Amino acid sequence: MKIKAFSDISVTVSPHESLNSSKEVVSCGELLNVSLESILKDLQSQGVSHVRRISIRRDGQLLNTKHPILTFSSAKLHEYIKAGYMRLSVRRYIPNPLRCIKCQLFGHSKTSCRGTLTCACYAEVGHDSSQCTAAEKCVNCKDARTSFSRNCSAWKLEKEIITTKIKKQISYPETRKLGKSQTPASATSYSFIVKNPCTTVCTCNNLGDIIYGNAKPDSANITAEKNTKPQAYISCLLFHLKHLIHFPKFVPDPFSP
Repeated sequence: MKIKAFSDISVTVSPHESLNSSKEVVSCGELLNVSLESILKDLQSQGVSHVRRISIRRDGQLLNTKHPILTFSSAKLHEYIKAGYMRLSVRRYIPNPLRCIKCQLFGHSKTSCRGTLTCACYAEVGHDSSQCTAAEKCVNCKDARTSFSRNCSAWKLEKEIITTKIKKQISYPETRKLGKSQTPASATSYSFIVKNPCTTVCTCNNLGDIIYGNAKPDSANITAEKNTKPQAYISCLLFHLKHLIHFPKFVPDPFSP
């Protein structure tokens, strides 16, 4: 684009920082003691623009691994690279969710956090985990585990979001929107209803009432007595299914004026 200004607003055209690049990782023990500068210099001719190494912390020390992360200057995925005399397979790099060590929430770091200091072990506000002795509780999933546990359902969901974002090459907000559209509105499953029959049985025997939404969970349609008759059980099941999938009024109501 040759445009330099739009009205009194200056215009600058530049490639997207993330959508026009890709990150992939290789595993090679021979590269463990090779400097990142040497690796980058050797791989620049293959489209590599940046190299960093995955590190792990053990016994308080930060240790390098044999897994360098390669940033390519294109969104194209590669099958392999050539490093010296070696042909190394590469795979897509999918990072773990970013969790703030201050407020324990996902999606940002401590430097940009606007939240409150929260204990990572016990979800209590106002202090870090070194000053607390309460029972473990995760800030995100509310279960009895630490906020940094990888068994956390919120952590697993964030990991799925990041994986989808990278594989589909879309933005983070778009990925979250896609995830919400694919999530069922009701938390109650069909199998739960079948395995756990309700003790309150719908006494409305008119299937049309259920389809057209006239059956309501009040005293006129529901009795508190447990009824083991098959007809009553089926009626109760249909009542719950109606609230799960919301039957549309696909035909006119024959009883309406």
